[in-house]
Amino acid sequence: MTNAPAHSRPGETGERPDVLSRMRFDILSLELAPGQPLSERALESDYGVSRTPIREALLCLAGDGLVLRSGRSYIVAPFDMDEIAEIFAFRDIVEPAAIRLATRNATAEALDAIRRDATESHDIFTPERWLAMAMDFHVRLANLSGNRCLTAALRDITIRTIRARWLVVASDEGRAVTHREHHEILDLVGAGDAEAAVQAARRHAAAVHREVVEAIRASRGILGRRSVVGL
Repeated sequence: MTNAPAHSRPGETGERPDVLSRMRFDILSLELAPGQPLSERALESDYGVSRTPIREALLCLAGDGLVLRSGRSYIVAPFDMDEIAEIFAFRDIVEPAAIRLATRNATAEALDAIRRDATESHDIFTPERWLAMAMDFHVRLANLSGNRCLTAALRDITIRTIRARWLVVASDEGRAVTHREHHEILDLVGAGDAEAAVQAARRHAAAVHREVVEAIRASRGILGRRSVVGL
């Protein structure tokens, strides 16, 4: 079982955030496959913790849409093609608003910090580092808008699509394209060109949507029939 860096939420302490971050990483990196049944007893053994933090972690992951209840137990949420289409349609509404505000409010220092972290995750690649960056990039950019609702919406969108993104960026070429497109968006925001930044973000999102759908279709035979619904 792979250990992951902590992506804990405010107020999480003790063994709960540790097992939560590890389980989240294993789901996002497809170590726990979409559609896979989750046994609390097996999870206790795999993660080396008691039943209570396992149950608390499962509840948090269910809130993120990463696991689903199946009777009295849980399964890793399968890829839902209808949900993915809805998410990208929603993103096309929400992200432009965040970028326009970020272009108005962002400081050069804040943009440089995002750019520096994105470059580091690209140049010194590990799955943990890349997933952390992918979780953070659009959320941090939205946070520069100063609007907490927009930031929360982008966080939810990112969590619900990042697993499918992993199918694409597992290759060097996929990561390089993402890196270039992220930097283009940052450069345009820094230049104060909100509409060009919005168009760059929309091109990026449209390409990601196409790539995600293609990757899920191509991977279904490997991941299994339970891994996808709505295809």
